Amino acid sequence: MTANPILVSSPTPRSGTTLVQRLITSSDNGICYGEFCGRRIVELCEFAHKELVAVQNNRERQEYEWDNIFQGNHDYWMVGLDLPGEFPGHALVGAVQFYKQNYDEATRAIDKEIWAAKVPKIAFRDVVKTSDLISDLKCIYIYRNIYDVIKSQKTRGWFERESDLVKACEEWLANTEVIAALKRAAFQNQPTMLHVVQYEDLTENLQDNIEQIEAFTGLSGIKPEVADTKVNTWKPTSRENLEPRVSYEAPQGLARHECELIDKICGERMRELYPELSMEDFLPKN
Repeated sequence: MTANPILVSSPTPRSGTTLVQRLITSSDNGICYGEFCGRRIVELCEFAHKELVAVQNNRERQEYEWDNIFQGNHDYWMVGLDLPGEFPGHALVGAVQFYKQNYDEATRAIDKEIWAAKVPKIAFRDVVKTSDLISDLKCIYIYRNIYDVIKSQKTRGWFERESDLVKACEEWLANTEVIAALKRAAFQNQPTMLHVVQYEDLTENLQDNIEQIEAFTGLSGIKPEVADTKVNTWKPTSRENLEPRVSYEAPQGLARHECELIDKICGERMRELYPELSMEDFLPKN
């Protein structure tokens, strides 16, 4: 039997999930699958959760329709007819469990005990929905200051217009609310299935954070030297040669108007999460 699965996620992309993935995969007993695997299982849980709510809301109509059928009345439109009784809910929950079972079996097949999956961006409410259906799930939620997030996203060419930058800032603001709430309570009320990591603290105090991650997850033997190599992109050398041509691109700087817009949207949250930082720290030096 595999140990508790782990969801590795963050409020927004370019926050450090790749580093956490690489650290987990370097361990003696764990593997962290990539974004395709992670997104599939989150979206499957999202679908199942939505449909379970729909099944519950439709229960009265279902009882009426099945009563008609059992009485021999077939002369009406049965577009909403679902499986009888508890079978719809069992089918949805069972689909998630079967999917997880295959993750478990795949992990055992490579002689690992713990699997994780990386999802670079997820709202915490979706973490909760996923854990509702995978009851033993644990989540490592890593966050990073918005200025460095935007610098990294800008390097990838994600901002064609100002509205793209606004959207990225609003996403970070919305998805860090749970972190801010936990910080206000000195992380005393943190759910047992959640481990929050600040990217800057992870890189500055790597060994301490590795020990905390191992204690939280049951992983062992994480290799700290993995963090010595910077990786933030992947480009194959050619179509025939999949060896990466580039594994790291230095983040671009921010223009003054970009810093001012970031501060306008995210400044209050930044002062709460990063009181030691200010907009001036990220302004152009020239």
